[in-house]
Formats: sequence, C-alpha cells, structure tokens
Amino acid sequence: MIARKLHTALALLACALFPSRAKTQQPIDSAYSAQIRELTPTDPRWKFTTELVATLPASTTVPTPLKVLGYVPGTLGRLSYVAELTRYFDALAAAAPNRVKRFSLGKSEEGRESIVVAISDEANIANLEQNRLALGRLADPRGLSATDRARLIKEAKPTYWLSGSIHSPETGSPEMLMELAYRLAVDESDFVKTIRANVITLITPVTEVDGRDRVVDVVKLSQSLKLGSNSVPLIYWGKYTAHDNNRDGMVMSQNLTRNFLRGFLYWHPTVVHDLHESVPFLYTSTGTGPYNDEYDPIVVDEWHTLAYQEITELTRRGLPGVWTHGFYDGWAPNYTLLAVANLHNSIGRLYETFTSSGAGCTTVRRPAADTTRRWDRPNPPVNGIKWCIRSNINYQQSGALIALKYTADHRETFLENFVAKGERMIERGRRGTPYAFVIPRSQRHSAEAADLVNLFRAQGTEVSVATSDFALKVPAKPARRSAADSAAAKTGTDSSAVAKPVADSSVQVRAGDWIVRLDQPYAATARTLLAIQNFKADDPPPYDDTGWTLDELRHVQTLKISDSTILSRPMQVLTSDARVEGAIPDGAGALIVRHLGDWRSAVLPWKVAPAAVRVAEEAFTIRGVKYAPGTYIINNPTAATREAIKSLGMNAIAAGGAVGARQHAIRVPRVALMHSWLETQNEGWVRYSFDQMGVPYTYISDQSLRRPGTLDKFDVVVFPHVSGSANALVNGRPMVGPPIPWKKSALTPNLDRWDQTDDIRPGMGLDGAAALRRFVERGGLLLTSGNSSILPMTLGFNPTVSQTITTRLNARGSVLRAQPAPGASASPILYGYESPSFPVYFNQTPVFNVQPRDTIPVEGRDPAITQQQERMRAHVVLRFHEKADSLLVSGLLVAGDELAGKPAVVDAPVGSGHVVMFGIRPLWRWESQGSFALALNAIANWDHLAF
Repeated sequence: MIARKLHTALALLACALFPSRAKTQQPIDSAYSAQIRELTPTDPRWKFTTELVATLPASTTVPTPLKVLGYVPGTLGRLSYVAELTRYFDALAAAAPNRVKRFSLGKSEEGRESIVVAISDEANIANLEQNRLALGRLADPRGLSATDRARLIKEAKPTYWLSGSIHSPETGSPEMLMELAYRLAVDESDFVKTIRANVITLITPVTEVDGRDRVVDVVKLSQSLKLGSNSVPLIYWGKYTAHDNNRDGMVMSQNLTRNFLRGFLYWHPTVVHDLHESVPFLYTSTGTGPYNDEYDPIVVDEWHTLAYQEITELTRRGLPGVWTHGFYDGWAPNYTLLAVANLHNSIGRLYETFTSSGAGCTTVRRPAADTTRRWDRPNPPVNGIKWCIRSNINYQQSGALIALKYTADHRETFLENFVAKGERMIERGRRGTPYAFVIPRSQRHSAEAADLVNLFRAQGTEVSVATSDFALKVPAKPARRSAADSAAAKTGTDSSAVAKPVADSSVQVRAGDWIVRLDQPYAATARTLLAIQNFKADDPPPYDDTGWTLDELRHVQTLKISDSTILSRPMQVLTSDARVEGAIPDGAGALIVRHLGDWRSAVLPWKVAPAAVRVAEEAFTIRGVKYAPGTYIINNPTAATREAIKSLGMNAIAAGGAVGARQHAIRVPRVALMHSWLETQNEGWVRYSFDQMGVPYTYISDQSLRRPGTLDKFDVVVFPHVSGSANALVNGRPMVGPPIPWKKSALTPNLDRWDQTDDIRPGMGLDGAAALRRFVERGGLLLTSGNSSILPMTLGFNPTVSQTITTRLNARGSVLRAQPAPGASASPILYGYESPSFPVYFNQTPVFNVQPRDTIPVEGRDPAITQQQERMRAHVVLRFHEKADSLLVSGLLVAGDELAGKPAVVDAPVGSGHVVMFGIRPLWRWESQGSFALALNAIANWDHLAF
C-alpha cells in the first residue's frame, strides 16, 4: 500500500513538473509492437533494432499496415503486391489528410501506377504547393534577389524523397516504407514532430512496380517448392530491364526513370534516398571514388555529413555493421535516382542493407573481407547471427529516421547548400570555359542530334535555338569535338575526339542551331554527358562503365564553345521538342536515299515495306553527285513510303532514270530474338531498341530450339549477350531439385510476361545447338554479341574464328575507336559508315582472333578447293584501331596493345549462311546509337552478306 501511494505521488509530481511531457504521452500499439519484437531476431551479443522502431505508436483514427493488410511488415513469407501497397497508402492519406497527400507519378510499361506520398505537419501540408514553388525558385536562382533568397531559405522546408525497391529482388524497403509512413503521420514524440515540422518527406514505396509484383509471386513459388534460401531466380523484372533499371539515369529510356525525373523536376527534392539491399548490414553511401567530375564538392561533403551522422547514431545505439566509403565509386552518372539528384544540385544517396532472401531469414556467413575491422568500417558486420527481413526493416527505418531528423535540425543549412550549388553552376558557366555547347542542326546525323537535344530538355536542361547566324572565336588550342560521322567536309573536322580549329579561327553558328548554355543551374547534365572521361589505371576498380560520352557514342557532332560572347548572342529558349524532317521530291519515279550510317537509315527497309527497296553494292554518280555503297533505290514509292522517309529525317532525290550500279533487293527478314533463361538483362535492351526503332521480331527462348522446326519460319536469329560459360549457354542451370516453372498460375498471376516455361533450368541442349547450326547452314543469319559469341566459337561453327585470352587488358565499359578492316569496306554491315574510324562501346571481352587469309599459291592444290576454303574463312568486318595510343575515346584503357587491331565484328560463313559475331555491344543500354546500324545492316542484308 505504501509503495502504491508513493508511486502515485511521484506520478502526480512528474505531471506537475513536466506538464507538456505528460500531456503528449502517446500510447503504444501493444499488439503490433509485440509482433515487432517477435519478428526481430535476438542475440545476446548484438542488437538488431533501436528505440526508434522497436515499438509502434497507437492511433485511434489512422490505420496501421496490420489493420489494412493483415500483417506486420517483416512477417516471414509475407510481401505486398503493388496494389496492396497503394491501398495502404491510400488508406493512410484518407485517414490523415492534413498530414498525408498521395500523388501519381505515372504508369509503368505494363500499366501499373507508381505513386509518391508527401508527409509533414498540418501547416506544411496546407502550404505544400507554395513550398514546392519556393523550392523551384531556389533550384533556379537566376534573378533571385538577396532579400528573396534569404526569405525563401528561412521559410521553405526541404523535401527528403525516400524510394524503395528499384531492384525488385530487394524486397524489404516497400514493407519498411509503409511502417515509416504511418510512424511519421501519427508519432507525437518530439523526435518525429521535429521531422514533421521541418521536412516534407516524400515516399515512393516501389520504383519498379512491374518487378515488384513478380518478386512477390516468386517468393510464394519458392515457398511452395520448399527451396528455402535458394529462391527461384527473378528472370524478368520490368518489361525490358532487370538490374540495369538503375543504369538508365543518363538516357531515360524506361518509364520508371521518366516518371521519377518528372516528379523530381516537379518537387525539387533536397535529398533523394534510394533504398537497396545486398551487403551487410547497413552501407550508407559515400563511395570509394573517383567521384564524377561534375558533382559539386558541396554534395560530396553532404554525402559524408549524412553518412557519418547515421553511422554515429546507429553505432551508439548498438547496431553492428553500419559503415560507409566502400562498395561503389560514385563515377558513372547512370545510376537512375542518384545521378539525377547529384547532377541537379540535390543530394543523391543510397543504402545497402543486408538481403533477407525475399521474405525470410538467413544465417550470416560472409568472407573475412566483409567482416574485418578497418578504417572505414570500425564497427563491422558479424558472422553467425540470424538475419531476417525484420532486421532489414529495423536497420533501414532507424537510419532513415536519423537522416530525416538531422535534415530537420539543419533545415536552413541544407537549403543554403541547395541554392548555393545552383548559383555555383550558373557562375561557373559565366566565368570559365566551356561557356556552351552548340549542336549544329545541319549535320550528317541531324535527327539523332535532335534526339540528343530532347534528352537534355527531358533532363531539365535548357536548350536554346540560335535566331540568326553569327561567328565565334576559336582559341589557339583545339576546342571542337565531333563524332566520326559528323559533317566532316562542311566543318573541317576529322574522326578523332579532338579536332583542329577551322582555318579562319572561327566557328560559324547558323540560325536554327541548338545551343546548350552552361550558365544555368542544370548545366551539369550536359557537361558530364558530353565530357571525355578519363578513368585512371590506378583508380579503385570501377563499379560500372567508365566512359559514356554520348555525342561520340551516338556519332553526333557537338561544338565546345570557349568564346564567352556566345552568352550574349541572339537565341531563344526552345519550348518544344526538337524535330528534323526530311525532304522528299514530288513526282513519279524512283527515289534515291543515302545511307548515313545511323539507325534511321538502316531501319528504312522496315519503315517503307512493302515498297520494293534495293541497295547499291557499289558507288555510283547521279547528276555529278557521288553516292556510296549502301544507297537505297526505292522504285514506285507510295505516299506512305514518302512520308515514312520524311519522318525518319532523311532526304531523297529523284533518280531520274535507272541506276546502273550493281545492287540487290532487300528482303525484310523474319527475325527471332532469342533469350536464355539464365538471364534477360541484356536482351531486354535489344528488345527495347527494336521496339523503339520499329523492327518486328518474334521472341523465343533457347529452350524452343529443342522442338523440331522451331527455326523454319525465321531468316535471322539474334542472340544478345548472356553471361556464363559456353557450357551454361548450352545446358542452362544445374538440373538439381524440382522443376522450377515460370508461368502464370493461381499462385503466380504475374509470371505470364514475357515468356513462360515449365522449367527454367534446361538450356538449348546439344540438340538445340545442332538445330541452330543447321539453321545457319541452310542460309540463315545468327547474330551474336558480347559473351554469346563464345557459343558458336566453342561449338566450332566456323573454326577460323576463336577467342583470344588477354592478360593485361583493362577496358571496363569504355568508348573505343574502331575502323573498317582492310578489304571490308564492301561489306553490307558497313553500309553508311564512310569515316576511317568511329567510336564504339566495348566492355573487356570477348577479343576475337581470326585466322589470316591464305594468299600464297601452293603447287598441286586444286584452285577450286582453295577458293572454297577461303570462302568459308571468317572475315573481319570491323577491327579496333590498329594504333594502341589511338584506341581510347573515353573511359578506361590499360594495355591497349592487347586489343589494338583485333577484330571487333566478324562475319563467319557457315554453309550457305553466316554467323556475325560482335565483340562490341552494338545495342548497349540505348546509349550506343552510333553502332546500331552495324547490327541492323547485317539483319537487313542477311542474304547478301558475302563480299
């Protein structure tokens, strides 16, 4: 009794001394919190949760995920589909409209909606539009007065955008973000109230919505097959891309990238935080370097500021394995969410938390390299502990709350940095070279140049148009860069990366030319995409591509301007997409259309079908004008044919009579695009490219080759890069355990696209490989690229071509210079490529070796047999530049002598057909448009490849 009275007295005294604390005491949702405790693994040595997330506050009006979906995030074996996640966020917004607003970002390729929710306190949500406009004004501070600048920094609230599951197998973040959203909406602790008052939190629970639904199916399938931690591999993620979906930040090809970027340019977030899963236990990004040259030093400091705050706070709370510095380098600007933020004066960052095998648990067994204490990881991960999806959720959520709180506590500092980065970029463009890039409208690849202009505009970079002609000074040192297929005769450039100034020391800008001024806040995108990259040999190993110079890869001419007067020359901002239309003469008769060595030229036979298209196999002259091999002759063109040519941005002339040059008719082939069940990462980019260019194909799997007659209805088989040994390419996955289906069922309703099988394990087998060879022997074309080329080499389709093993070469995702092989200029694969060399994309392997042709007569040898033997010898069509010191255009190249002069594209006759092997990647990530035509030329001329 005495103890009870004493307790009551102390409670009354506490209420008297701390009335505000007593008043704001919030009950705990005891049932939900009990499940959090049960789901979190325990270990007497370590903690795997913090007080920030160990319990959940209760609300009488706002539903928890448990109430809406029937489970607590982190429940073993439970994941939510996109529709369920959206249903929860809709319920949250409906129940707390004064603190939560839900918006649509757009639809995926398969029609699923991507959303973003804004969470803050009542005043900030009521002022959401005004705050968005204020951040937009800070994002573009041109003309902003000092008074307004200071006022906006004082009044505006930063936005912190958290995004989940861009990589679909990384399943925990969507689950965590539901719980975090609830917590931010209802928690009345001082910690969370400070966040709500000073930050607008944006949450996108799933970035790759199509892949999310598939991975939920896959987790259920793995459970039904009782595979344990060896889960069913996620073959398809989105429609086109798998893991590469976060390598799209430069070219914005996928809907998820475009949706995010539109949202970014609308909200102007201060921080973008992408949540990933892989390494233990929580890696918070700073990277090893080298950092991209265009990232402002301020943003690099901000990465470290936030990372070390999280490390300190989580380590102090007892969590092992929170670290930074390693893992990735910060070099390539293609990481979709990170690069967009860092090149637009925001803070792009990521977490990597340890994976939990879908929605399960695992015992941590990592190599010593991951668990050793070192300078950047003084509190390393530990082995032998049980790690579950709830551990993942606890780590992610705790870290996010700490980052949000730090941003809230330093709100004005982050906004000051935000506007300062924009001001610094503007001032940099005003005071130092280059001042602008000019993209001439009148150039060989003008339609591709227009595409590049539109890419910059989509990235938020202003592009202007010259309204009159003017001349600019050229400095003493070279300042002009152009790609190989530029209008060399007109501009005086050559095919090298840096060309000499024109003779009169000036460059002419014509009315209608596009100008990217660099005195603007979003100039960094153009700067880095058009820069020449120099990744040093002694830099840490690269995480991804080391070179990406887009004008070079796309064979577009750009002019780097070092004359500051361009900023005062007559121009106006482009307000709609750039467009180039071709010119087509009126009247009857055949049309002559030049092949320009670009994909628009190469795709013309498909675009004008069923019109009869012929192609000249040799040069000819009409009315004193010379036309190169590959020129199209289109007889009896219809109005639709003329419109198709015009829409491609191509010009035509009237033939005015018969063309006497040797020529052949193009028979548009029946194309099979073949994938392997080992992976669909790289063939997805080829599918995307074919769809964008309008090249029809039938999608088949390597397993289908086992069925007799599968290839009878095709003329061309395209087999894009697939990783793995030749053994794996033939045999597929190990045939252990039960069959692993990938098909639609009641359990897996989302596995019906883009192909289905009863068992993903088998490959084509020896029977399928034999069928592929018979297909080529009877006259078909097999086109391989990258690692897939090892299949016909290993199986001896043509024994005169093999793979060379290099020991010193290091060319990780670089832009290199290639040139037509001696005697190969007549190959249809090179139609339109008139320069002596041009840039291509290459990534380390394969390096080909082709037996040299036998030109020495041998007494007594039957000349007919010799001729036949030589006809079946592989031909080198394109080779890497013969001079090692001329190979590199952009990126990393070590020991170029091992690559110089080696074959890059090989045409290997097999029976009546051909195997065309690309050591380069001609259709790479919607970046390498300059080499697209090499592949399309081979496909279009599949039955006339001999030269």
